[in-house]
Amino acid sequence: MAFGIFFVLGLFIGVGFFPAFCQDAAELIRTIDEQQRKIQTVAARFSQKKETSFFREPLISSGLVKFKRPDQIHWTYVKPEPMEVVLDGNTLWLYTPGRSQAEQYSLARGKRIVQFLDPLTAIFQKPFAELAEGYTIVFEGLAADHSCHFRLQPKGEKVQRFLSRVDLWIDKSSGAILRFKMLESNGDQLSLEFENLQINPLLTDDDLKVKIPPSVRVLEQSGP
Repeated sequence: MAFGIFFVLGLFIGVGFFPAFCQDAAELIRTIDEQQRKIQTVAARFSQKKETSFFREPLISSGLVKFKRPDQIHWTYVKPEPMEVVLDGNTLWLYTPGRSQAEQYSLARGKRIVQFLDPLTAIFQKPFAELAEGYTIVFEGLAADHSCHFRLQPKGEKVQRFLSRVDLWIDKSSGAILRFKMLESNGDQLSLEFENLQINPLLTDDDLKVKIPPSVRVLEQSGP
């Protein structure tokens, strides 16, 4: 996944942390900006937790993720069930190995799925100048692991209907996003943590394509 948000000096700085750190905030943002501009590809392990009112217990999953600029993302879920989720800019692919069919969604026609995916893709792919158009961005200070905590709150009413906020924890030295948390307006939460990060590994376009055997039927979906 693209771990590249380009932070600039106009970033709105939050309050509530040590004055000495406030004095260093501009330099911190410059450092993160410089590091993130260098990121072209990323590979990492991820763990995901989905908390929803539909289930008593959180839904836990894990696997591998790969990203290549500008818009190729490949999620390989290992647990609880093998599955591939692939975004190539125009299409979303869902494939569970061993099954006789896969699903293909056109992002141009699937407005609802784009609405849900946009917070995930936008914060990882768009430069800060574009992000600031749709989100109010607040720097919350340093977390216990010394990662830099940022909070994004949507400005538009349409997005606010389903998204309350997004929290990011970013590694200063590499510019990589270590943790991600999305709070939906209905109270559901999606959390992601990344480990064993590889910055700029050699990845070809073929490495990020979904691998669907010829015998598997692909269903073209116009929604949701």
